[in-house]
Amino acid sequence: MLSSVSLIRRFGGEREANSKTAFKAARYTSLPSTAALSNSEFKRRHCEGMKIAGGPRLHHECGTKVTFDEYQDLSEEALENALSAAYKHVYGNAHVMENERSASLEAQLRDGRIEVQEFVRGLAKSDFYKKNFYDQCSPERTIELDFKHILGRTPHDQCEIAKYIEIQASKGHNAVIDSMLDSAEYSEIFGRHTVPYMRSWLSQAGSAQSAFNRTAAISLGYAYSDKAIGMYSKLSQSLKTGQADSIVFPHAAKLSFRGMNLILKSETPPAWMRKSATVITIAGLIEVSRIVLTVAFSALSS
Repeated sequence: MLSSVSLIRRFGGEREANSKTAFKAARYTSLPSTAALSNSEFKRRHCEGMKIAGGPRLHHECGTKVTFDEYQDLSEEALENALSAAYKHVYGNAHVMENERSASLEAQLRDGRIEVQEFVRGLAKSDFYKKNFYDQCSPERTIELDFKHILGRTPHDQCEIAKYIEIQASKGHNAVIDSMLDSAEYSEIFGRHTVPYMRSWLSQAGSAQSAFNRTAAISLGYAYSDKAIGMYSKLSQSLKTGQADSIVFPHAAKLSFRGMNLILKSETPPAWMRKSATVITIAGLIEVSRIVLTVAFSALSS
């Protein structure tokens, strides 16, 4: 078993693993009548023409997945959900102020002039993205985050990192984003209308144990943002040695909520907590006794 539900939940990963957000504007036509004007567009149309079911191939679906034309929601609610999911994922769970949103891209998506894939492309090339994940980060960290934000996974090995660092050095950040978005992998997994999501929480066909471990290493927890985690690579040593990272749970994962009570996973509080509770209880009883005696004495005196 590559990953268990309990492990995923301790990182908040089940929110991403079980959610898929897509939107297709009513005016958008999926099969343009004009000829493809670029290699990437030709490749994308070729993949779509194969009519293969979209999404990652999971172990429990191998051999059973069928071809189909997946229904895309056209509602206003779907649009808002897609916008929210795109900002959250592409911007690494960072808090985005109103003036930092891309109003022009949102309007184009709403009107059907672009699809979700192009909206994601615009966000990944925005000043906000470059400021937080390119200008202030090491080259390895930037590529690491590009994989996470665009392809929804961690790099397979150091060769993938080196490949994109070379593209970044020779052609710039935008070329890296285009290369990932125009890849056959992106077309197969997300297509034109699905917002990217972190898919390596689940056991994909052909993926290794290290994929889950590395996902945990760069995510740390549902409440973390990629801005806060830091500017240096979190996977450098793992990728260079080919070994999986040790899974380190976020601090909040040691505790869990049940109803309104915060209790420990072991169900038994540590000794210091039990002693503290005893002291507080005794102090409370003494205080209550003092108040009762004071009230009784005042009543007798009057």
